[in-house]
Amino acid sequence: MILRKFINGVKVILRISKEHKLRSALSILGIAFGAFALITMVSVSEGMKEKNRLEIEKFGKNPVIVKSGKVFVRRGRQRAITTSTTLKLREVQIIKHQIPYIKKAIPAYMIDYPVRRKNITVFTTIVGTKLEYLQYRNLVLKRGRFFSQNEELSAAKVVVLGSKIAEKFFGNEDPVGKTILIFRVPCKVIGVLEEKGVDLAGVDQDLLIYTPLKTAMRRLANVDYINTIYIEVDRQENIPFVKRQITSLLRKLHHIKPGERNDFTVLTADDILRMQNEAIRIFTVLGYISAAVSFIIGGIGILSIMILIVNERIEEIGIRRAVGATKRDIIIQFLTESGFISFTGSILGILIGITISLGISYLIKIPYILMYHYLIFTFFSSISIGISAGMYPALKASSINPVSALRRT
Repeated sequence: MILRKFINGVKVILRISKEHKLRSALSILGIAFGAFALITMVSVSEGMKEKNRLEIEKFGKNPVIVKSGKVFVRRGRQRAITTSTTLKLREVQIIKHQIPYIKKAIPAYMIDYPVRRKNITVFTTIVGTKLEYLQYRNLVLKRGRFFSQNEELSAAKVVVLGSKIAEKFFGNEDPVGKTILIFRVPCKVIGVLEEKGVDLAGVDQDLLIYTPLKTAMRRLANVDYINTIYIEVDRQENIPFVKRQITSLLRKLHHIKPGERNDFTVLTADDILRMQNEAIRIFTVLGYISAAVSFIIGGIGILSIMILIVNERIEEIGIRRAVGATKRDIIIQFLTESGFISFTGSILGILIGITISLGISYLIKIPYILMYHYLIFTFFSSISIGISAGMYPALKASSINPVSALRRT
């Protein structure tokens, strides 16, 4: 009996939908777009968060990074607000020996320079650093070698190229043994790195050029300071303590008085990840808002079409009441019909959302994550909105006087 009523209700809603195609389509699409927006936004945002988490591994194990000047992260990239020349090489050893839980402290000097070979010029970042940096950042050599300790001590004019920069200058040619010009300084290529990609700070590591620290400081820039210290902490739970201790120690070494701003920035992977996820959170909130608006529009559409159905079926309702149908039967019939519209829209929206989010994940190269509890939530939210929107028309239909309705026949 219940199944028969449901089938009859579906037949009626299909007939009405054919007669009012545009209004029915808008009602279904409103619900479908809400479901699509919710599924897509959640899937893409979770995929972006997972990608950021995976990027931490590229950043090194339990990293803490000290940058000279004031640095913040915007749109996935480190950006300097102020610069400073107070970060000295000797401070690296002081930090390593005075602060517990530090396994490695690697100094680096980074500078953007034009690099030329023949008629090709590329403006890129030169990273002057130590041999330990190779292991710290999990860099893998594709060919050649990294610079030796003797080359570090003698400030040898040797470089290791990222994969993209090597391809720009040499194409399919083997770069090892060739020479490039870094701001008029000839440097010999001794190695090329495997493809690494963009790290959590937004830096494309495949476009970097690595050289010994003294080479960068003396031969290229002629400075007596560094601008980055890469630190590896023994365990993740000790990172907050190390960060506080580094901040306190550097303030003391730089003679910064209480109340004065730091002339350096101490970052952890969690700091960068938190900044990245904040942008993702805004994206997700906008997705929730668009989904809510779409659900509301869909609900209004269902409300309007159900009111139309009631007005067009007054005689039918009167006949049903006259032959014994109760108010409850009428309410169930119309709620079934409104629920069917929202059910159709939710299934359509979920299928589109899964497909689109899969496509986006493939295009922007992020992990595809489907949150199954959000699928369930979206489905039941859609059905609830449809039934809620059909409640008023159902009550209106049940309150129709059978005698008045039959007089219209």
